[in-house]
Amino acid sequence: MSHVNFLINLLFCMSVVVNALVITDTHAGRVRGYRVPTNDQNNLDIYLGIPFAEPPIGDLRFAPPVEKRPWRPKVINATQFGAVCPQGLEYIQRDLGQIFSNIHEDCLFLNVYAPKNDSDPDRLYPVMVWIHGGFFFYDSGSVYDGRILASRGEVIVVTLNYRLGALGFLSTDDSHASGNQGMLDQVLALKWVKRNIGFFGGDPEQVTIFGESAGGASVSLHMFSPLSEGLFQGVIAMSGCAVSPFALYRPPFSQIKNARSLAKQLGCPLYSSKVMVECLKQIPAEDIVRVEPERPVLYVPYAPRVDGYFLHDVPENLLKKGLFHRNVRVMTGFVHDESTSFISKVFDESGGYDVTTYDSLLNMFSSMFLHSDQVKSILTCHIPPSMNDSRQNLQSYMQLLSEYQFRAPHIHLAASLSALKTTTWFYEFNYQSPNYPGPKSKRVLHSIELFYLFGAPLFRTIPCPGERNLTCLQLWETTPNWDKEDRRISEIFIDIWSSFAKLGSANSSLLMLPNAKSWSPFDFTQQFLSINTTLEIRNEPKHQMLALWDEFPYLDYYAHPSNSCDILHGNDL
Repeated sequence: MSHVNFLINLLFCMSVVVNALVITDTHAGRVRGYRVPTNDQNNLDIYLGIPFAEPPIGDLRFAPPVEKRPWRPKVINATQFGAVCPQGLEYIQRDLGQIFSNIHEDCLFLNVYAPKNDSDPDRLYPVMVWIHGGFFFYDSGSVYDGRILASRGEVIVVTLNYRLGALGFLSTDDSHASGNQGMLDQVLALKWVKRNIGFFGGDPEQVTIFGESAGGASVSLHMFSPLSEGLFQGVIAMSGCAVSPFALYRPPFSQIKNARSLAKQLGCPLYSSKVMVECLKQIPAEDIVRVEPERPVLYVPYAPRVDGYFLHDVPENLLKKGLFHRNVRVMTGFVHDESTSFISKVFDESGGYDVTTYDSLLNMFSSMFLHSDQVKSILTCHIPPSMNDSRQNLQSYMQLLSEYQFRAPHIHLAASLSALKTTTWFYEFNYQSPNYPGPKSKRVLHSIELFYLFGAPLFRTIPCPGERNLTCLQLWETTPNWDKEDRRISEIFIDIWSSFAKLGSANSSLLMLPNAKSWSPFDFTQQFLSINTTLEIRNEPKHQMLALWDEFPYLDYYAHPSNSCDILHGNDL
């Protein structure tokens, strides 16, 4: 299972057809969208498939995006989603069970969900721009229905597409394909928001960018990019951040090997990056996205990179130097059992790893590092195999991946930002509903919180406009049996996230904490909010694995750790 199990069931909408149409202006021309009533006697204006860039085809493939040319005097119909960016269909088939029907390279569209208060028509709303995840390889902004978050949170929600996989991140380490095309798509979309969101009733000086997994990595990478300066005031990085191992390619790894692997499989010459890229520009997009190139262990095939343009250095170095947009506020966190979603045996409660399999997994993990033998030795010291408990071995490996990919990076980011006086809020999502519509597990899985953030338990409260599947993408007819507690958690989640966007504070009127503590920003006490049936303020305990990553930096692939277990023992952990 992966984070798109969230997608399988979130895409529910009512069958009510609402035909009220509205027209608004943009700097490029007018757009026509829908107006739907909300349950608070107000309205919600919905504009789908607004183009923000020229089609990235032909000579624009593997190139930075170009701003959309004006279309005046005509009016664009923004009444159904634009095309989904090309992506590996086997991922969609495996995780969603259905192929997106409208996939095309001309995919740089965004969607706007804007609340309207008839009694205060001049009101400016805070803006929340959602950047989706999917390992930089699949997914789409149109999957994430912003109706409930926009209306309940009283914020404008913008979702967007960006180029994925090789089309979005292919790099030859030179000017012929410099990489980061997908990140530059995001920058152009943020510039569109800055320039145009006022037409929709949004405040361009009150923009929060938020995302999950690769989307969480994306939004926090924008904190370190000179190209993104001034385009947002808040960042919410969920289950992925700029210092997550999967956030970008770091030395000694380079994407040039991926590019050559792709070109070789597609029959393109390798002797010159210029000739190779020109050849790849002639290959149909659907052929490119079907190919999965060689890649390092635990790396995604394509990801952002340090290119000297979007990103001048790896974020961990920029953090040390204080080189990031320091006038933004940050919220970050994760769910309790992050990496369990990527291990199929989690859903087989009778299964586990025997000693041989566990040892092989540690070998695979350690092989990422230059001094793999020493890494393997210290990991075995920290999380030794159980000779007779295969489930314990499974639990140990899940802990290793969760700490390495998620917990350690997020705590490192929050602690570093806090030390540099950037206000940072930290949370952990621990709620596990018996009504969760995905694969059954006793764990809190990667991306499960998105059901509550986008208000899936509350979807019945606002009608779906237009034609089903073109406006709400109801891929499944199944309606989860959400209960009162699910709805309460969703209301709390929406209120916290929208309060952060509106007020710059993550404290919410719905945070009724039994210990009477208020939720304070992350500091040396490492205070965080645990979101469960009971909301609690906790202090992050010093896990053994976090002590390990303090001594043996998790992003240092050249690390030469000691074979000694001293760093893990003799301390009060």
